Amino acid sequence: MRIFFVTNSYTPYSGGVISSIIATTDALRSQGHEVFIITLDFLDTHQHNDPDYVIRVTCPIKFMYKKNHMAIPWRPMRAIIELCKKYCPDIIHVHHPFLLGVSALHAARSYGIPCIFTYHTLYEQYAHYIPLPKVCIKPLIQLTVVRFCKLVDGIIAPSSAVKKFLSEQRITTPIIVIPSALRSVFFTQDKVNDSLYTKKPYELLVVSRFVPEKNIPFVFDVFKLLPEEFNLTLVGYGIDYKKIKQYAFDIVCLSPDRVRFIHKPPIDDLLLLYRNADFFIFPSQTDTQGIVLAEAMSQGLPVIALDGPGQQDIIINGVNGFIVTDEQHAAITIINTLSNPTLYHQLREGACTTAQKYHSHNIIKKIINFYQDILY
Repeated sequence: MRIFFVTNSYTPYSGGVISSIIATTDALRSQGHEVFIITLDFLDTHQHNDPDYVIRVTCPIKFMYKKNHMAIPWRPMRAIIELCKKYCPDIIHVHHPFLLGVSALHAARSYGIPCIFTYHTLYEQYAHYIPLPKVCIKPLIQLTVVRFCKLVDGIIAPSSAVKKFLSEQRITTPIIVIPSALRSVFFTQDKVNDSLYTKKPYELLVVSRFVPEKNIPFVFDVFKLLPEEFNLTLVGYGIDYKKIKQYAFDIVCLSPDRVRFIHKPPIDDLLLLYRNADFFIFPSQTDTQGIVLAEAMSQGLPVIALDGPGQQDIIINGVNGFIVTDEQHAAITIINTLSNPTLYHQLREGACTTAQKYHSHNIIKKIINFYQDILY
């Protein structure tokens, strides 16, 4: 099949959506499908260093907002129509309901091409990124997204909670639950020997963007309830990285000897951090799936997470981790589990087994089947 992936987010950004797009594209192409990624030209074209299947829509207006690259496309619908005329895709798969997503939907209608939408994000939860009053912008975002969902030919929801949310909006468009795929690098390591785990000091790990909706301070509240035989590593990036680091040391008064921050490590270092940790802590309650949960599990790392839409499909209490209600529940669960080697070993094995469901080859089979159902 010839497929257009249309996305407002791509390199130089990183994150769950971009990782998912890259992993799915690589898997589709490895099986002989032709995939073109159509995205925004955030930098000068020569600075992107893209593979030849990435097409950047011209963006004459570029600027920075909260340290993020922003770009406004020039006549994006016309650009995507021209690409449809040139490449004749079988499917147009959009990953956002705004900007290029709307243009791609109109282009799909012009050429009678089915348009699929992956509902990656609970968009109204991110209204604080738009410099307008939340009381106005939240309903507008939800109305716009629901209308978009009713116009496309099929929707991929990354979790059951998202499908339930969409069904409650009276959306009758066909919806299927397919989680995002992990990159192949997460399946290239052998299992780590049990002897490398649960040696004091115990290591807790957080991998996240450092932004308000990720709820990072919750992790500090948990950590303060744990004895001194625990260390904490926080890995990531984001507009609040320095602010949260300062909060940890200056306000919460955590010890730099026990808490460390690592900014955007290379993938090999990230894998090692996953493999050397004893528990992964996930504080977000806004993620539609939390791809880092599957990343952690792929390295045999059990998860402790607050409840949220992205956690319910992947975390099975007592099998690969635990969903907790508050910081006290989290701390007690961590201590009790690490004092029970049999249970902890079962969690590690369960985590590895769960992660296999997120292998890109398993995910793209479901995606292709959904494409074919929509086409025929």
